[in-house]
Formats: sequence, C-alpha cells, structure tokens
Amino acid sequence: MSVATHPPSFLFFDLETTGADPVFDRPLQFAAIRTDMALEPIGEPVVWYARPPDDCLAHPAAVMTTGLLPDDPVLAGADSEANLANRIHRLVSQPNTCVVGFNNLRFDAPMLRFLFWRNLLDPYRHEWEDGNSRFDVLDAARAYRLLAPSALNWPVDGNGHPTLRLSELSAANGLTHENAHDALSDVEATIDLARALRNADPALWERLLAARDKREVARVIDQPGHVPFLHVSPRLPARVASASMFCSFGQVDGNRNRRECWDLRFDPLPWLDLHAGQWAERRFLKSPPIEAERDWDELRLPIKSIHLNRVPVVLPAETLERDGVAQRMVIDRARIEEHAASFRRHVDALRERLIGALEQTEGDFPPRPAEQSLYAGFVPNADRRHLEDWWGRARGLRSRDEAIAHARDLLVWPFEDPRLPELAEGFVARNLPEALDDAARERWRARLVDQLRPGQRLDPGQGQAPGTDRDFPAMFAEVERLATDEHWSPEQRALLGPYRRWLEQREQALKG
Repeated sequence: MSVATHPPSFLFFDLETTGADPVFDRPLQFAAIRTDMALEPIGEPVVWYARPPDDCLAHPAAVMTTGLLPDDPVLAGADSEANLANRIHRLVSQPNTCVVGFNNLRFDAPMLRFLFWRNLLDPYRHEWEDGNSRFDVLDAARAYRLLAPSALNWPVDGNGHPTLRLSELSAANGLTHENAHDALSDVEATIDLARALRNADPALWERLLAARDKREVARVIDQPGHVPFLHVSPRLPARVASASMFCSFGQVDGNRNRRECWDLRFDPLPWLDLHAGQWAERRFLKSPPIEAERDWDELRLPIKSIHLNRVPVVLPAETLERDGVAQRMVIDRARIEEHAASFRRHVDALRERLIGALEQTEGDFPPRPAEQSLYAGFVPNADRRHLEDWWGRARGLRSRDEAIAHARDLLVWPFEDPRLPELAEGFVARNLPEALDDAARERWRARLVDQLRPGQRLDPGQGQAPGTDRDFPAMFAEVERLATDEHWSPEQRALLGPYRRWLEQREQALKG
C-alpha cells in the first residue's frame, strides 16, 4: 500500500532481551501498540515471543530483570528469531510510522537493527523510508524536566538524585505501570507518559517531534556565523540538567549527518595552546569536572558529536529565556557569550586541531564476526535486492521442505559483500539447520564451541577464537556473584537456581 493510504501514526514498542548489549543480545519478547498522532490507540496490541538461539546465552541479570528463564514454556514454544524479525520488520515498515519507545534510540532501536541484520532484512530503511521516523519519550522527558518542570512530578533516587526511570516516573505521577519489565506493560506506561507530557505543553511536544526531520535539526545547528544553540543529552551531567550551550564546527569529516560541537561552558582559548596530538589524548578522558578551571590534567576535550538523524534535542539560544532554564543549567550567560565570541574568532585554528585529533583517534577497528559487523559498511545494492527478493519468496512458502530448498539457494548465492556468506550460513544454522551440508554443520558447531566454551576448540590447529565474556565460564561466575548481591530481591535471586540448571544442561548438550 502507498504512503497516501496510511495516515501518520506512532508505533510504541518495547523489547525484553537476553541482556543489555544490542550488538550481541537477542530479543525474547516484543510488544507494540499503534496510536494516532493524538496518542489514541489504533487496533489491538501485539505481543510476540522468540525462543533463545543456540549461540547466545541469556545473562542471569537479564533473567532476574525480566523474570523470563531461557526454558520458560512461553519461550520454548515461541517463534524462531527469523520469524519474529520478519513480523517486526513488516510492522515497523508500515508507511508514515513513527517508531517510539522509552530509551529506544540507544537500546531498542540498535537491538532491532542487529536483529534485522542477522536475519538478512534491511536494518535501516524502516527508520526513514515512506515517511517513517523515530522518537524517544525518555529524551522528551529529559527536555521537559529542564524546559517545563511543572509538567510532571520528578522523582529522585535513594541518594536524592533525579531519576528518569520509567517505573519511577509512572509511580510519581500516578500513571499505569502494572508490571515493569514486561514489554506490553512498559509500552502502556510509555504511552501514558507521552500523553502527560503532550498535555502539559503541546507546543514543546511538537517542537521536540520536529527533530524527527534532520533538516530541522540542521536548521538549528548550522546557522551562519556559528550561532549558539541549546542541546539536551544524557551524555551531559545531571547536575547541569543534562544540557549546555554549543557552537558547531559544521561537518568535519565524510559523515554528512554528524556535527562536532564545542561546549560553551568551557573557554576555547586555553585549548589553542595544545596541538592536535594533545587534543587526541584528552578526547577520551573522563567527564569534565564541575568547574572548568580546576583539574586541568583531567579535563576532557569539551567537544560533543551530534547526529542530525538521531532525533537530538536541539533548540535555539532564545530557549534560555524561558523561566528558570539558565538557573537549572547552572549557566553564567555572560561567560557563555564570551566563550562563543572566542570560538567564532578562532574557529579555523580550533577546527584544524580537531581534524588532526580525529585523524589520530578514528582508525580501523578489529575485525568482528559477521553478525556483529553491521556498521562495517552498507550492503551493495545487488546483494540488497537479492535478499529482498529471497525474503519475498520465502513468505509464500507452504512447507518446511520448500523452506529448506529455499535456504540452500541462499547458501550458494555469489554475494558481493564478504560478510554475507557467513551471515547467511549462521541464519540458516539457527533457523533451518537441515539445509546445511556436513561441512557447514561442522563449521557452525565449531563456532558455538569457540564462542561458548573457550579453550575447548574442536580443532586446536586452527587457533583459539577470542572470548565473548558471555560464555559458560563467565555466566557460571556471574551466577555466583549475583547470588550474594543484595541489590536484587530474594524473589529475583531465586531464579538463579533454575537458570544455573538450564546453563548446565546447555553446556552438556554442547559437549555431546
């Protein structure tokens, strides 16, 4: 169906997963509710599960968080990861869909990208094609806390520090959240929170939504004359309301969607005394101290990357005129103006040092398994079209025998992208192992042993694969550590016994 036949909608979603690493971990539960732009539900909620794949051990902390043991009946009888990926991909790709969650831009969205990548589906197009976009209610809440603090009651943690956890926000504001860390319950709570924010300040809600269009973001950041702008980000300290004023260097490398920006809390003049190598050394130091004039030896380079296509919270400088904003940001406006003037006078020299520092710190990365190498480059068009055609035909198959034959066609295809043969073989091994020949089956088993039982490689002559920190020894050690960690409730720690028994059974099966 065309874009015109689909009115704009939000798709609120959440994932429960095997762990906290979007590159390595896998979705176990997906829930979603579609709403209109007024946040009223359209149709029925969906809740889908997938059984854990053989090559990923659920982390015990994730088990205690979600309550989902890897051998829970709801998972044991669930779909394969491939079928889950296909269903989700079609849902989020509906035209004019804005995919929304709570902290989804930093966790759930990358998790979906790697899910689609492992399962030979396009990992990006659902985010931008056919009028589609994405948005994060957590980022909106952070902006409201600074710009419209009367919108909500803002909870604090046990140390008196502000917290933006969904469960805490829901409790403090009387919102529905019956079962934290159940995907559907989290979706319902996120919609309730979005409604509360929108109703409190509709104009701010629409202003934040405008950042779904990267051209609008660029309009704020790329003004002629390096005009300052306000940026709210979780990477900025909570003590300054997670916000600061910035000036942009503009595009400084081949990434058209990235801008490097100077944090105007810090005077740029002392940095002119340092050469590019010294800038590079300071690029990865810890966060700047409370006072820029102190602890110079520990001061990190006060430059932040902002990506136009990641829905950043960027607002014009006049936003500081809103009541109390400058005070909550702990900003001396006169000093900010002085630093901005210095930046404009010396931007060329500062930019030269920045480019030199980037050249020294953005080198090649070690090779990774194909399943983890999504960001190593875009798939060539011919390969992408073939995979789309393969999936299109796969959706019409009527028997497992037909699926096995179709999978074998995939295994012999002459891909141009060197990652895809390994990716395709892993995809088939997880979902249709009958399609593998003896050699491929042995390669898959060797991969499992390398990854899950370090030091037990089947063929010692081939060398030892690096550990993943998610192997059997590491997970057994985590069980022992967590068993005495009083951060977790007795009910949560009670899950460690069944989890350990499952882990022992999985290890024994791999030995066999």
